[in-house]
Amino acid sequence: MKDNYVYSIEKIDAASWIITDKDVRVFLLAGAEKALLVDSGHGSGDLAGTVAGLTSLPVMLVNTHADYDHIGGNAQFEKAFMHPSEFARYRSELTGSNPASGKEPAVSPLWEGDVIDLGGRSFQVLLIPGHTPGSIALLDAENRILLGGDSILDDKIAMIGQWRNFDAYISSLEKLISLRSRFDKVYTPHGGFPVSAGILDDLVSGAMRCQNGEVEGVETDFIKGAKFYDVGAAIFVY
Repeated sequence: MKDNYVYSIEKIDAASWIITDKDVRVFLLAGAEKALLVDSGHGSGDLAGTVAGLTSLPVMLVNTHADYDHIGGNAQFEKAFMHPSEFARYRSELTGSNPASGKEPAVSPLWEGDVIDLGGRSFQVLLIPGHTPGSIALLDAENRILLGGDSILDDKIAMIGQWRNFDAYISSLEKLISLRSRFDKVYTPHGGFPVSAGILDDLVSGAMRCQNGEVEGVETDFIKGAKFYDVGAAIFVY
């Protein structure tokens, strides 16, 4: 952690903030009784102190998935919540080439269908494997908002490596499409913000075209051994 790193902060509404850490957005969402921190970014600076400067409520940290740019600040908090299918991925990132710095916080499970009640504001946990085994989305049906992690972007979506599964990803997108009457927009950690729920149709169509060999890959040095598959709505990297 670099003590002099300054996060960029943008207010969404009276009880919601974007905290940007380099190339990734972290979301702070407050209710009447506690606040929800969705992901922790790279951990480039004093995220816990930044959050404390925005709300005095107790904070619950939830990781949408365990890619390093979403868990890098976890060590600044006592506990992190994620789906148990992500535990192995999380341990791998902590000990891998891009480890989260500092001590490892306690990890507690979130399950499909769990409801995070902040007091007058709640989020339902949806398991959406594919980008990673334990990727989750958080649905705020009352405000018609979905937080989708890296699974729903108009940017680059990584689908390379042992943790990625295109079949599961397509099934997860179809699951979200079946729930689309409950949300209008998606809060995204990368790329455009927010994106329309309508992007789901384009993503599932594009993913299927990639699987069927209908999209030509372009060489890239973004990730070693990967190619870019541009489907219009996003670029799949695999």
